[in-house]
Amino acid sequence: MNSVKIKTKDKLFYNDYINYFILLYAFCLPISKAGISLSVIIILLFWILEADFKRKYFEIKNNYFILAIFIFILYSFIAVLWSSDKIFALEYVKKYYHFLIIPIIFTSLKKEYIDKVFSAFLLGMLISEITSYGIFFELWTKEGVSPNDPSPFMDHSNYSTYLAFTVFILMHKIIHTDDLKWKLAYSIFFLFSTSNLFLNGGRTGQFSFLIALLLVGFLNFKNRIKATILFLILGLTIFISAYNISPVFKYRFDYFLYDVQSMITEEDFSNSFSLRVALWISGLEASKSNLIFGIGIGDEKINTLENREKYKIPDIFSSFNTKNYIDFHNMYVQYTVQLGIVGLIIVLTIFYLLFKLDIKDKVYKNLLIIFLTLYFCHSMLGNSFHINQSMVLFALFSSIFITISKYEKVKLI
Repeated sequence: MNSVKIKTKDKLFYNDYINYFILLYAFCLPISKAGISLSVIIILLFWILEADFKRKYFEIKNNYFILAIFIFILYSFIAVLWSSDKIFALEYVKKYYHFLIIPIIFTSLKKEYIDKVFSAFLLGMLISEITSYGIFFELWTKEGVSPNDPSPFMDHSNYSTYLAFTVFILMHKIIHTDDLKWKLAYSIFFLFSTSNLFLNGGRTGQFSFLIALLLVGFLNFKNRIKATILFLILGLTIFISAYNISPVFKYRFDYFLYDVQSMITEEDFSNSFSLRVALWISGLEASKSNLIFGIGIGDEKINTLENREKYKIPDIFSSFNTKNYIDFHNMYVQYTVQLGIVGLIIVLTIFYLLFKLDIKDKVYKNLLIIFLTLYFCHSMLGNSFHINQSMVLFALFSSIFITISKYEKVKLI
């Protein structure tokens, strides 16, 4: 009897520390790669020591989303077999270890810690934004970061997506918090984050933010047409304000218009966005050589020579580690080339299963749909399942949403 009590006490001890370090993981997400790595190692260690593997196995095998993640990783390993540079391909697939935190959080995160995870993430973002504003106003400097594009701890595309999601978390905090002091604090943080979003050069998050803003209006009001129009006006107001106040946003948007115009009228694919379009066209053409199963990981460049010469695509999108790799700056194109239609279907299934989660809580359901919208758009302009900051963002919040769904089902039983 005493041994059972000791084992139970040990489980509770280990589980408590897993939850503490999940909070640290969420806090470190926007500000520290070292903190993320340390958190993952400690979480994994305590998860193993916690044991209770029978329950964990049962929960994991009954969650289709986690199974889809495992299938994606497994199929990527299988694709190594028909990749010419197997060492490079294995190194590439190895990065998917970031997704292994998902079943750990799913099986060990306590219900009462869910909202704390969002708060820990917001605290990390607050530190990131203070650093960003300090760089922008030249109060301090950070190596490699310009005041014209103050993204302090990651590239501006990822930072803008982090900021966009932060804005929507804060929006829901403002609406659903009764305490006036906290409502005021969240409102100030909201303005702080929205301004920061349009101060940095990441058009990806800005574009995704405006789309998600329309979605918020559509989801939350009975008169959806009126709500969509209202939020469209709000989005335009934010856009016009940002255009007139932020020199970085104005320059980037004007450059984008020039880029698109040059691409259409002069067939000039040498600028930022048009170069991405050229990469997408090259990738889709290359995928035709093995459309079903893909041409392999690290062999994306094969069959792109004609289009690379046609669109004058430089070698900056290639890798020094292997001769045939190229980054198409679009997750869906990348996996269509690497893993074929089979791989693309697996990736889209992952998104679909997340979208179909049965979450009754309106706030969490809204945040789930907003997160998916932001991440889906983000993936259109980058290989988000292979960029560290994008991967950990997906790993954390996808695991949180499937955990919310799990607890709601338990409550209904």
